[in-house]
Amino acid sequence: MSTNLDCSRSTTQAITSAWQVPLNIPSTPQGRPVIFQAGASAPGRDLAARFADGIYAVAWDFEQALEYRQDVLARAATAGRDPDSVTVMPGLVTYVAPSEAGARELQAELNDLLPVADSLRQLAYFTGQDTSDWDLDGPVPELPPLEEFTGPQGRYATVLRIIETTRPTVRELLGYLATGGGHATFIGTPEHIADEILRWIDRGAADGFNLMPPALPGSLEDLVDLVVPILQDRGRFRRDYTGSTLRDHLGE
Repeated sequence: MSTNLDCSRSTTQAITSAWQVPLNIPSTPQGRPVIFQAGASAPGRDLAARFADGIYAVAWDFEQALEYRQDVLARAATAGRDPDSVTVMPGLVTYVAPSEAGARELQAELNDLLPVADSLRQLAYFTGQDTSDWDLDGPVPELPPLEEFTGPQGRYATVLRIIETTRPTVRELLGYLATGGGHATFIGTPEHIADEILRWIDRGAADGFNLMPPALPGSLEDLVDLVVPILQDRGRFRRDYTGSTLRDHLGE
C-alpha cells in the first residue's frame, strides 16, 4: 500500500513540476491569446464577465439577446472591467434567397432531410412528451407551461419560445432545433437579413454574430455573396483587414 502511495505522490509531484516549466514556444503576435467563452447559466455569465474577450451567446430572438448582453456587460462592469472590451456574439442561422419564398423553400428542403425518428426522440427528451405519433406537418401539440416542467428548463424554455413566436409545424420545429439548437434563425431576402443583423447590433442585442450555416458550403456562400455586400455598401462591414491578428479585428 505504501509503495502505491509513494508512486502516486511521485506522479503528482512530476505533474506539478511539469506545469511550472515555461512554455517553450514563442509568444503570439497578439500577446495574450483571445479568450472566448460560452455559457448561459449564472456561473457561466460570471466567468465570461471576468475573463472573456468574446462570448458565444444563445438567443432565439431579439429580446433574449438584449437581456443576455445587458446582463453580462453589467457583470463585467461589476468585476472592474470596461464593458466595451467585451464582444457578445449570438449564434446565427441564416436561410438567404432572392425572395422570402425562396428562402423558405431552402429551409423546407433541409427539413425534409432530417432523420425524423431520431429528431422526434430528441424532441421527446426536450419536452418530456411522447412525440412518436405527432403529425409532422401539423401544429405542435399544446405543451405544459415552463413552471410545470421538471426536465432541463433552459432548452424547454427555448422550445416554448420558438413555438410562441413562429407557430411552426412539428417538422419545422425539428428543423429549427436541428440546425440552430435554439439560436437565432433569420429567413428571407439579403436585404431582410442585413436589416435584422443591423437591428440587433444597433439596438444593443449583439456586437456581432457567430455564424452557424445550416448547410455547408452553400449557406455560408449565400451569406457572404448576398448579404455581406449590402453591409459593405452601408459602411457596416470591412472591405479590407487593417491588422494581422484576431485581436486587431475583434472590436471592428
